[in-house]
Amino acid sequence: MKVYISPSTQEHNKTALGNTEENIMHKIADELVPLLKNAGFEVFKGEKQDTLAQMVRQSNLLNVACHVAIHSNAHDGKSRGCEIFHFPNSAKGKKLAESIYKYMEPLTPTKDRGIKTSNVYYELKETFAPAVIVEVDFHDTIEGAKWIEANIFPIAEAIAKGICDYCGISYKTDPYKAAIIEIKKIVAKL
Repeated sequence: MKVYISPSTQEHNKTALGNTEENIMHKIADELVPLLKNAGFEVFKGEKQDTLAQMVRQSNLLNVACHVAIHSNAHDGKSRGCEIFHFPNSAKGKKLAESIYKYMEPLTPTKDRGIKTSNVYYELKETFAPAVIVEVDFHDTIEGAKWIEANIFPIAEAIAKGICDYCGISYKTDPYKAAIIEIKKIVAKL
């Protein structure tokens, strides 16, 4: 089964820590791809040099089962929480959003913003496959930016589990990655 991962193309959208949305979302995508491959997916990912239109075109040409865009949000420097968008009246898009949100919601440290619809976002309007935009948290707050950067792998894993659920495929934990995460937690407590 083929899936398309579309990390943010917003190279000039700075986080509260001075990084860019594009850099951080590509880090999440780079962790997500091997998790999905480990579950048996054929995975395609947009690259930093790709435009949003190019990613959508690639996704459409590849005839993927789902298209997942990964972003972080910005608003007023105070807002927090995950929200996931899908195209209105898309039952499959809604199911994909619900499947991912099921794993993102308990992961995030604040109250989340839920599942929403939008008919204005290019990726939701122009992608042939069921598509979602996962806004992992707000990067324009220090706390949100720190949380995102400290949770690259858990965010990727939550998205991977949601995609697996949506596609009816069992998620397979990478034992080496899980061991490394546990060692990092132990070292951080020392």
